[in-house]
Amino acid sequence: MNLTGAQKAALVILGLSEDVAALVLRQMEEDDLRLLAQAVEKYEPLNADLLEPALEEFERELAGPVLPHASSDYVRKLTIQALGPDRASRVFSPPVIPPAAIERLRAARPQVLADMLREEHPQVAAAVVSQLPPDRAAEVLLAMPDEDRVDALRRITSIEEIPERAVAIASEALAESLAAATSDDGEGREFDGLAFAASVINQMPAEDSDRTLERLEELDADLVPKIREAMFTFEDLSRLDKRSLQALMREVSSEQMLIALKTASDELREVFLGAVSKRAAESMREDLELMPPKRLSEVEAAQRQIIDTAMQLAADGKISMPGNGEEMV
Repeated sequence: MNLTGAQKAALVILGLSEDVAALVLRQMEEDDLRLLAQAVEKYEPLNADLLEPALEEFERELAGPVLPHASSDYVRKLTIQALGPDRASRVFSPPVIPPAAIERLRAARPQVLADMLREEHPQVAAAVVSQLPPDRAAEVLLAMPDEDRVDALRRITSIEEIPERAVAIASEALAESLAAATSDDGEGREFDGLAFAASVINQMPAEDSDRTLERLEELDADLVPKIREAMFTFEDLSRLDKRSLQALMREVSSEQMLIALKTASDELREVFLGAVSKRAAESMREDLELMPPKRLSEVEAAQRQIIDTAMQLAADGKISMPGNGEEMV
């Protein structure tokens, strides 16, 4: 039996322990996870005889692996463990816009797509833009007049749920307009419009993003601070100059910093540890190695608290925060 790459990958994943498999799945893109799940479901039940050739191709040697009884459920279980229930739900849900239509939108010139979206209802245009990659969405929004761009961003930030089949895209040569239809079953999936809008603005040049935020503030003064907060992440703290980073480390407890660094990359950890003494850094490395598992929500809360501390220090003039897309010199 000739197996596709997705089927071979599924066999290898199913031969791993749950913990190891979850770590692998956490590194995969949602589209790849969807292909993996489809490959498993299409060929259930999987024959254990197929596992050995697949493992040999990956130059692995596993003795007598046991395939889960319900392999598609197993992949779903691992995906939930790796990504959390919300993101896993999006992986196994059909895309709001068909893949072929998404490819057409990505290939379209930003000005052409922007002009087409301006002919649609603003809420439909906002929903469509929210399904594009942030860099493409930024290009499309920048091709719109300031007023339309600001209105679209304001609408995107208010999106909390995108109804399934709510947005339909014309598939032939972008000749037809985008259309929206309310889902009969009322089903929907979670969407963080605020985070997406922040990501889009981060993709814009500093001058354009500042002008967009200024115009947006004229329409909704309470919204802009929320967008600015979403634009700044824990990883962005690595761009602080050394003096500012040292000042921040003095204000944050070791326990809080250790929790925040639990999911950080080695490079990011070293940036923070480089702001303390060698003895303190070595002690923190050992504590990180021995730290028991933490809930993702606990890690994210610690990171958010540290960001809040940094912002307060910046407001007090005690540290300098990196600007949007700018390097510290």
